[in-house]
Amino acid sequence: MLSLRRSGSDTLQTRPPYFRLARRLLTCAAAVVTVAGLLVAPATAADSFTALGVYPQSITPDVTTGAGKVFVSVGDQITVSDTQGSLTGAITGLSGVKGLVTTPDGTRLYAALSGSNQVAEIDTGSLAEIRRIDLAAYLCPSTLSMAGGRLYVGYGCSYESNGGVLSLDVAAASPEPIPIEARLFNTPLVAAAGQTLVVGITGLSPGALRICDISGADATFRGVVSGHTYSLSNLQDISISTDGSTVYSAFGAPARYDAWNTADMTLIRSYQLDVGSRGGAKAVAVSPDGARLLGVTSSELGVAVYDTTTAEKTFTYKDRLFEIFAGSLVFTGRDVFGVVRESGNASGRIHLLRLPDVTLAASTLTLTAPAAGTILQPLTLVGRLSFAGGATPGERSVVVTRRLPDGTRQPLPEITTATDGTFSITDTPQVSGTITYDALWDGSPDFRWSRASAAVTIAKVRSSVSWAPAPATTLFEPFTWDLRLSLADGSAPGAQRVVVTRQLPDGTIEPLPEITTAADGTFSITDTPQVSEMIWYEVRWAGDSVYDAARSSHGLMVAKLPATLQLTGPETTVVGRRIELSGRLDTGDRLPSSGTSITVHRTVTNRNGTVTTTLPSPPLAGDGSFSFTDTPQTSGEYTYTVKWAGDAIFLPAEHSHVVVVRGPLS
Repeated sequence: MLSLRRSGSDTLQTRPPYFRLARRLLTCAAAVVTVAGLLVAPATAADSFTALGVYPQSITPDVTTGAGKVFVSVGDQITVSDTQGSLTGAITGLSGVKGLVTTPDGTRLYAALSGSNQVAEIDTGSLAEIRRIDLAAYLCPSTLSMAGGRLYVGYGCSYESNGGVLSLDVAAASPEPIPIEARLFNTPLVAAAGQTLVVGITGLSPGALRICDISGADATFRGVVSGHTYSLSNLQDISISTDGSTVYSAFGAPARYDAWNTADMTLIRSYQLDVGSRGGAKAVAVSPDGARLLGVTSSELGVAVYDTTTAEKTFTYKDRLFEIFAGSLVFTGRDVFGVVRESGNASGRIHLLRLPDVTLAASTLTLTAPAAGTILQPLTLVGRLSFAGGATPGERSVVVTRRLPDGTRQPLPEITTATDGTFSITDTPQVSGTITYDALWDGSPDFRWSRASAAVTIAKVRSSVSWAPAPATTLFEPFTWDLRLSLADGSAPGAQRVVVTRQLPDGTIEPLPEITTAADGTFSITDTPQVSEMIWYEVRWAGDSVYDAARSSHGLMVAKLPATLQLTGPETTVVGRRIELSGRLDTGDRLPSSGTSITVHRTVTNRNGTVTTTLPSPPLAGDGSFSFTDTPQTSGEYTYTVKWAGDAIFLPAEHSHVVVVRGPLS
């Protein structure tokens, strides 16, 4: 088949290639996980992106194959790759090379040179340029196709009315251009096969496909697929079956691929895009045997392979980081090559896309893992390999790779499926974090390879800190608090450093000396509180690569120091006689805070009732002693009570003394 190209400029950017495991080559690198993995690996049946080492600068790439090589036009050169997608060389010195086509035997490559208005003929074996065919009267040759020994050239500068189509007899020593179409707007697409030439009208909406008969010496107009009739606009690409009976189109709208009968210009069938696909049809190619149609959407690399007879999808692939250049698709056997760019960046490099074995029946690989696991604890993954049509897979080798959180890839032992395709594999994670398991079946002559991935969040082994009952603690008195660091798996922690802080009632946080646990995880906090009330102690262990960190806090109520008050005086007296009472505030060897005062209350109880009076506060001497006097005015029981409210260090204290007062002396 031949796939046709659109003129105009496109730009792209690069993304690192996605390496996949081959059955015997376990070499991988990180990338987007899809059903069909991406990589560049020699001699494997793997999809790949190959950076071509050039940057998009108003170029329209094309791709074709021949002599075991893949040719891509990029600017002023043609890159050369092998059929695995690996770069092997380049053909330089070409001015604005666009369309490419090879002869059926693959020995000659023709390149449209829009910059010099020529067609270059190149030996595909030696890559030497044989000759150039001058097209000075036909500006901007851009698209090529070949049928019956003749080369068909679409020419015309972008968005000008100087476009057309001509043919060249390349077997002639000096081929003479034979005009077929002229005065077309923009560069037309061309596709020729059998006795049919299709001319795709671009740059106009509605668009059209003009069908010509090339069975005779001169091309004759056969008919047109009218964009007015079928509401077709913004033509991107066309591809023709090898017998010329069917042409396949990718119009920007409607969003689908269509098959047209080139004999009567009627619609044979349509191939629908996936619901929710971004953009419309961008590129299309039919397989050499006519059994498969490959289409790619715009705005993303949305690839679908269809059965040309039933329009059923047999293969899909999507990568929203890339998008295809319009028309840059070519089938070679069971493989497809295309030219892509990264979406949204005009400064990236151009890549050659390789999708091998897309015409094979599909296989599906599933892999299921537990949602979570624990480091050093075995976990089991299960999966199944299944074939399209329900065929029994039989015993097949599946390669599973463990991808660690740091990106390191480690192969697991190769496994063999049961006859029904099921398999399981057990692994013991040695690190925590998210571990991704990638399973790969490398395909067979009848079924395309497939892969699956499953991620497991691996937790560290839990650890904890336990506290003995809080010790009874008094201000300024040292205490010891026993604790233990424990590991959930029962292992002895060994000597571990723990960090301890204390938080005072005012919110101040202070570190205590670092502590090292005993081998069994026990340790103690020793401290001498300098403030009373609740103090919070927090213990932190940083953990390690296997065990999770531990953090725990506990409050400790610190009691104030006791204080005592004493009060002495007479036991009895009479009304009108002055009495003196004395006392002492005892705070041990620590003085109370400055400004400390004692309150004195007098309560008189007699037949008239009970009356309590607050007396003046007596001054405290340096040793805590004090005294005061009173003169009872009535008889009764006088209770004198002294109180101290306490302070930040000492508890409150009080004491009472009773004096019985009798009537006045006769």
